[in-house]
Amino acid sequence: MSHYNIFVRLVNQVNQVNQVNQVNQSSPYKSSYRSEIDGLRAFAVLFVVAFHAFPNWLKGGFIGVDVFFVISGFLITSHIFENLDKGHFSLLDFYGRRIRRIFPALLLMMVCTLTFGWFVLLADEYNQLGMHVASGAAFVSNFIFANEVGYFNIDSELKPMLHLWSLAVEEQFYILFPLLLLLASKLRVNLLFVCLVVLLASFFVNLYFVNRFPTETFFWPFGRFWELLVGSLLAWLTLYRFSINTLNLPKSLVQSYRISLVGKWLSQIGFFTLIGLLLLAASVFMIDKAMLFPSYTAVWPVIGASLVIMGGGMNYIAKLFLCNKLAVWFGLISYPLYLWHWPILSYLHIIEDGTPHRNQRILAVLLSIVLAWVTFKFVEKPIRFGSDNKTKRTVALGLGIFVIALLGLWVSNLDLKETKGVGDVHLRKGLEHRIGASSRWYEGEGDWLFLGNSFSKTVAKLRLAYEPSNQNILKEKKQFKAVAQKGLESDTAVALLVGSNKSSIYTEYLPNEMRPSERRYSTFVTDKLRDIPNLLVVDPTDLLFDAKSKEGILYWRTDTHWNQKGSYLAFKLMMENLSLKIPSIEFIKNTKTFGGDLIEISGLSDFPLSVGDDWMINGLNESDLEIFPNVLHKNSSNLFETRWEGVVKNAKGLNDKTIWVVGDSFTDAVKPYLNASFTEIRYLGYWSDKVNDLPLLLSEAVVKPDLIIVVRVERTF
Repeated sequence: MSHYNIFVRLVNQVNQVNQVNQVNQSSPYKSSYRSEIDGLRAFAVLFVVAFHAFPNWLKGGFIGVDVFFVISGFLITSHIFENLDKGHFSLLDFYGRRIRRIFPALLLMMVCTLTFGWFVLLADEYNQLGMHVASGAAFVSNFIFANEVGYFNIDSELKPMLHLWSLAVEEQFYILFPLLLLLASKLRVNLLFVCLVVLLASFFVNLYFVNRFPTETFFWPFGRFWELLVGSLLAWLTLYRFSINTLNLPKSLVQSYRISLVGKWLSQIGFFTLIGLLLLAASVFMIDKAMLFPSYTAVWPVIGASLVIMGGGMNYIAKLFLCNKLAVWFGLISYPLYLWHWPILSYLHIIEDGTPHRNQRILAVLLSIVLAWVTFKFVEKPIRFGSDNKTKRTVALGLGIFVIALLGLWVSNLDLKETKGVGDVHLRKGLEHRIGASSRWYEGEGDWLFLGNSFSKTVAKLRLAYEPSNQNILKEKKQFKAVAQKGLESDTAVALLVGSNKSSIYTEYLPNEMRPSERRYSTFVTDKLRDIPNLLVVDPTDLLFDAKSKEGILYWRTDTHWNQKGSYLAFKLMMENLSLKIPSIEFIKNTKTFGGDLIEISGLSDFPLSVGDDWMINGLNESDLEIFPNVLHKNSSNLFETRWEGVVKNAKGLNDKTIWVVGDSFTDAVKPYLNASFTEIRYLGYWSDKVNDLPLLLSEAVVKPDLIIVVRVERTF
């Protein structure tokens, strides 16, 4: 028999199996409780908890969520297939079961988190929590968080409801997929075919968009459904006992697939289970948050979880690692443990204004376990399996989640500035929360305003509440090394000009309670960057700190940024290190007042402004400049790029060189000096969007620049 005929028979057999199941015959396999799946749940939840509590110990623990997705897809689809086979699948019954399973613990956690937040959070933070509670109750929080912050960003630690993104993905799957399967069943469409098509489509979306929109791909369901659908595929294979022996193939061919004694021995030992657990262990230790995820990387934990499920619970490995009492117990409380652990850890970060001590995090994990057990025993089980009317319980839970959603929306729109100010907040240790109206700003001495912790953890970094992770340092080094190496190939020098935080320069105006660390947070990164050949790192902090007493004010009192003189001193230091000519500048004190971005951030429109925060420049003639749009990015919608992209030519530039500039808002005050110093300056836009593109732009450029300058504020390291 030809291979083609064999393939045709295979396809026909699959269709026959599916058709049998669609004529209301009983499923060949009736699902039952599988303790090894609870054991797998235990591994998954403990991975996640360990990653959140001790990210440096278990760097890839977040893959536990992907394991949950596979398990969930397997169990839910198994239930749907069984009931479709019997001809009595009911959407109302299905969604009722989901409500009784998901809502009890979720409601309790939300009420407790919202209540505790009242005593800990400031006005804007509590408003945000209200919105997150509402979106979590509506199971759309993944879309909300995709627009706010990346899962691995520092600010994510300050969002007690962040973990609900995965629950939202699952519920979106539960809403859409049963409808699709029910429709396919009524139309007699092969259910296996449906699962495969949607799985491949979702996986393609994941691969296509993960490089372009990594945050959205991480949170949105379209690039995540394939993980649940792998579980659905497993459900089909398990329920219908699909095997080579069902195909009625020639005996000679079947014999080649016959299970040998070695195969039986491997099955008893648990070969699939062992390989699956090894893949999960490797994923936990080899995958980290610096990698693009989910992408191809997520395939390994998904395969690992699938192999464990395929292995079953009757083998030695499964009985040893998955079916023991401790693993099963953690599996049973895995859902409430997942719900409780993150808000507790998040509030601990908020209270401590940085990474809590290891012992505090250990206690937080233990508290989460206790609360999970209490929730499972006294809330989840009685409500889910109670003997009273199921319909009443379901309706009550639905009303409860509706009420908490409305409560969250109401809280998000409340004006709480008078009732949740600094004096009304308890337990907080973060200084900026005691001396400012919010974590976004705080007031120093002498009418000086400073950025608060919401902006890249500015205060925590100033106090060195924690050190940057090795992963972060390596990530920064990797992207700058790529630019510097490509620069060597094109004879292009690369310079990084650090925009010093105002709080690093004017420490005398910081509140008395605030004590900056002797070593600055950013230096952990910049010291490593200095080792890169062809990269000049210029950090003007020491220069500006020493110059402020004799040069006059170098930063705006009510703005984040350095003024014209402060930026000139930093620029001059960079040019001296590059051995380039520097324009001679005369400064005259400006008599006009300036509000600044901190006035806007704080909302203090009547704050007293001081004269003399800036300088007027003499010695620069802008009439020699020719300004052209940057044709490389003419359609950019980024505010900074719209403002800063373009090409400036100066025939009288002091240095006959072409330069590229990427930077942030600290570039603003430096721009006049750049324009005066070079014959051609191409402004490419914001550094975070463009640094990774620079190697490619260098390769494609017909005319290579002589110098690339990156301007980047200190707090972003």
